Amino acid sequence: MSNYFCNYGFLCDFDSRNIYLFDCVRRRLKTILNTYNPRELVLGQSYQATHACIKEREVEHLFRRNVKFYTVNDLELYVDTIATMPENLPGLEKFQGKIWSQYLGFLRDTKNKFAETMCGDELGWVTVKYAPDGDTVFEITHVVPNCTVHLDKEELLPKPWSPEYSESVAPQHHPSEFIVHNKHRALNGRERFAKHSVCIETNILNPVYDQNHVGSSEICHHLFTTNLGMIRSVQPVELGKWYQHEVIDNRHIKARRRRDKGLYLTVSATKLFEIDAPIPTKFQLEFPFDHDVLESLENRSTIGWYQRTKGLKKDAHFLSHYLGKVEIYPRHTKEIIQKVEAYRRDLPEPFKSEPITVVGEVVRHRNSYENNKTYPEFGIFLVKNVVSIKDVTGKIINF
Repeated sequence: MSNYFCNYGFLCDFDSRNIYLFDCVRRRLKTILNTYNPRELVLGQSYQATHACIKEREVEHLFRRNVKFYTVNDLELYVDTIATMPENLPGLEKFQGKIWSQYLGFLRDTKNKFAETMCGDELGWVTVKYAPDGDTVFEITHVVPNCTVHLDKEELLPKPWSPEYSESVAPQHHPSEFIVHNKHRALNGRERFAKHSVCIETNILNPVYDQNHVGSSEICHHLFTTNLGMIRSVQPVELGKWYQHEVIDNRHIKARRRRDKGLYLTVSATKLFEIDAPIPTKFQLEFPFDHDVLESLENRSTIGWYQRTKGLKKDAHFLSHYLGKVEIYPRHTKEIIQKVEAYRRDLPEPFKSEPITVVGEVVRHRNSYENNKTYPEFGIFLVKNVVSIKDVTGKIINF
């Protein structure tokens, strides 16, 4: 199993950029930023991986019996496990020729070895090689002849062609779900991890600089991460670059001395690893047009934009996956609404309610330091310019 903070699985491969863990519970290959010492990594080993820390993990009893990962010459990864295929029955045509492992998912069988050895709905022992391609991760290299496996009923998992089967789907969490609202509470383990953090200011006077403390830095830099808002870093960073990192919370170290100090003064980034930018560095973002967030229903009937502008919502915003709450000032709210209304004016009635996407240039808020004190009530970023709007097909609408 894996989650936003911690990943579990068998190590299938790694390079200087990523490691690849296979999660047998969800039957998925996970790509994880490589923040580890390569000397710690052993192909086929079961691991628990968090940022900058990877530990061997005991294999669950269910997998110990029926899944064995191993390497040949420490280079190629193989797995011994059990597999099956459907019977040739009406209604199962879409699964014909498919080989299924309840621990590894669908397997490639380019030489048709399984069908030549086993019958439909029989369980057999196979050896597969790690060779990700398309929607499969493993390829069959050997099928044990004259060997049918019988598992206890409680060990058998539903097959994709059985009525009881349901696909294991990892829950999708918006980073805003993990925002820390209480700025005076010490952070827990999950909250001390930032998956996406961007440098938004450099060379700022460090408000907690202590000239009497050896190692205290007079200068700091500002990073933004959705769950924590704007935080400090005294480690070298580059403006506009993105990082994955942990944070140090001094309230865990000096709880009594710092119990009344807020998050910004007690938390700083550590163990920073540069990552690819998940969005354009100049922050040209797309967000859905939501009229209710921009203007009340009553205000839309106001005649004339002079009066109507006064009734536009002062707290208009959208939520960005990576930048949190992005504020929209009334002048840009007005521009967005005018563009959308002009586009929809001549559309046939059924098409007037089709979704519209707004493209906006987003910048750091000029009051970001003050806004950070109550983030996410106020955003650290705002819309500077409305670039365009797009129709439901993604086509840019020109005026």
